Amino acid sequence: MTAPDLVLAKEQHTLDFRAEHEPKARVAPGSVIRFETGDVAYERLASGEALDAIGLESFNRVTGPVYVEGAEPGDALRIEILDIEIHRSWSVWLPGFGALGAYTQETIARQIPLEGGIAVISPRIRVPVEPMIGCIGLAPASGVGSTFMPAYHWGGNMDLREMSPGTTVDLPVEVAGGLLSAGDYHAAMGRGEPTWVSLESAGASTLRVSLVKRAGITHPVLRRDGTILFLGQGADLAAAHQHAVDRAWAYLIDERGLEPFEAYAYASARLEMRFGGPASAMVLAGLPEDLS
Repeated sequence: MTAPDLVLAKEQHTLDFRAEHEPKARVAPGSVIRFETGDVAYERLASGEALDAIGLESFNRVTGPVYVEGAEPGDALRIEILDIEIHRSWSVWLPGFGALGAYTQETIARQIPLEGGIAVISPRIRVPVEPMIGCIGLAPASGVGSTFMPAYHWGGNMDLREMSPGTTVDLPVEVAGGLLSAGDYHAAMGRGEPTWVSLESAGASTLRVSLVKRAGITHPVLRRDGTILFLGQGADLAAAHQHAVDRAWAYLIDERGLEPFEAYAYASARLEMRFGGPASAMVLAGLPEDLS
């Protein structure tokens, strides 16, 4: 594993994204950073403390922010996910919260044992640990961005299964330095986070952060396993779907030089749509980078 140039401890956290936050560190482009997170909110919930007393935002603490030297509005931070460690994991079931919240009348917060890359839900139910980052983002040009909901065009609580080791994501910079924060690690999550909760985890991510000058992007772009993925967002899933398809179309026409009918026929044959998380209406449109 690549040794980090910088380690940010779980205590170096924040509860939101904003330009006014004092950076926890300043790094040069190309630096490798380890972002550590804790699980104190889940411990408190499991001990019987009320959800209102803990605060929903405490469950999505992010570590940071980090100022990347030379990053300016109009650029992008390119973030390579090199590794994610999962230290402890929890399953939480809250009355009225998420798609299955109607099926419980009590709050249940239960630690899920981890054994050799397996999460042990019960003696008969075991699932593979597939670590991912739920919440990662930059600072907005103005205002305050939540780590809970919604997600934003510069990141946030996107809950994308693709945000796992081997993925590279470009995020648009809106303020000097970008101000990158990351947290909300998951040991495993169904695509789209269907219950609004995953196997929520304390852990650490190791990220290489580079700078793309004058990137010209307005929303996240992911690359993984030879696929380029464009995040679409909107007021509802239909609008997010259209936005994602429009971004993929623009890529085929403007960056790959296809003629309109070529792009249309190719998209009809090869464009792949995927759900993002529940914090906002989000859809990913994926294309093979080699146009095969």
